[in-house]
Amino acid sequence: MRHGPNSFALLPKIAARYGDVVDIPLPLPGWTMTLLSHPDHVDYVMVRNHDRYVRNDLTADLVPGEPDVLPVLEGEEWRRWRRELNPFFTENSLASLSESMSAAVSAGMETWVKFVAPAQWIDLELELGKVVMDSLMRSMFSTELDAETLHRYVGAARDLGSYTISRAFMSSLPKFVPRPFARRGEAAQSLMLSELDKVIARRRAEGPRSAPDVLDALMTMSLEWSPDTRYRRLRTELASLVFAGFETTAESVSWAVALLRRNPTTLTRAYAEVDALGAAPIKYAHLDRLPYLRACFDETLRIAAPAGILRTTNEDDEIGGYSIPAHSHVLISPYRIHRDARFWVQPEQFEPNRFLHDRINRNAYIPFSIGPRKCMGWRMAYIDGLMTLAAILQRYSFEIQPGWNPKPKLRISTALAGGLPVRLAVR
Repeated sequence: MRHGPNSFALLPKIAARYGDVVDIPLPLPGWTMTLLSHPDHVDYVMVRNHDRYVRNDLTADLVPGEPDVLPVLEGEEWRRWRRELNPFFTENSLASLSESMSAAVSAGMETWVKFVAPAQWIDLELELGKVVMDSLMRSMFSTELDAETLHRYVGAARDLGSYTISRAFMSSLPKFVPRPFARRGEAAQSLMLSELDKVIARRRAEGPRSAPDVLDALMTMSLEWSPDTRYRRLRTELASLVFAGFETTAESVSWAVALLRRNPTTLTRAYAEVDALGAAPIKYAHLDRLPYLRACFDETLRIAAPAGILRTTNEDDEIGGYSIPAHSHVLISPYRIHRDARFWVQPEQFEPNRFLHDRINRNAYIPFSIGPRKCMGWRMAYIDGLMTLAAILQRYSFEIQPGWNPKPKLRISTALAGGLPVRLAVR
């Protein structure tokens, strides 16, 4: 299966030609994948029968460090970790953390002034990565990275994203087959984990915060493991939270900027809504006053959806009249379902108004998955992304390099192939 921009067009074409349940042979030994392309299948697999459709083995290869962390756990151990961490990702908890997010976003916007005079082309995707990473580190771990460390950390996270996708798809191949990105990816993983070693060491020296954060929660969990295992699991859980949150938010905002710039009428309306807030830094309390920008972000998440969600069934089953044998691999493609004209009017069009006026089938809109395994940090990613997008529009206008068009690239999330080349101007 190809990993470039054309691979994103492949799944919709397969489903359109062969139907909602399609077996796809893959160039992996012993692998056949069943593509499911109807919202009813989403509800069946992800909501009503989530215990029957468990994480796929490839998922473990997408996690930096130790394999047994929240995204790949199952059963009672998964429920326990989820119960421990859920309180930090509720709307109320995130509202209290939003001051840290706002401070990081404001600081990031200030650093962009240096790109304005003289005007220069920059990769806004990379610069957004720094803003989002700073926000995550401040809000979850009460930690600020200096500019140089932040730059290296974001570069490492991007390299690791490319490496983990390559590693996952090549995991079933013989060991002698060359692994692209391996040396670079392993170096990136080492850098990320070593920085988290410093974060943990500082917290141990300083003690818990007066208002506990996610780092405190993980460090004080009662776990029946050896000290070494406990430490490695802690570090990998932190890396997983940073890695997933960084990718999702940075790429979503990058896509939003690109899509808004390509739709001038929509961009003008979004500017007007943000301008009505005034010049004060964007805060959590402002978000309810941005319904149109929220719709723009929702529409971005529809268009720049994940390529697929993999699951493996642990027993024989039947979906849509088709047999699904035990241990079969099933793929639900948000990218495909979000473009299905049966559930979306003119799905290839960037049309934020659909999220203001249309009735949306909840199983046809799954940018963060759905059901009990829905991304735990989705609210944080959404709040951080919307605040960042609003802050950009508040401060800057932007020009995209002539000839550039947004094309999807497979990383942990749906990235922009070639980055986002823009030139900024202060408004």
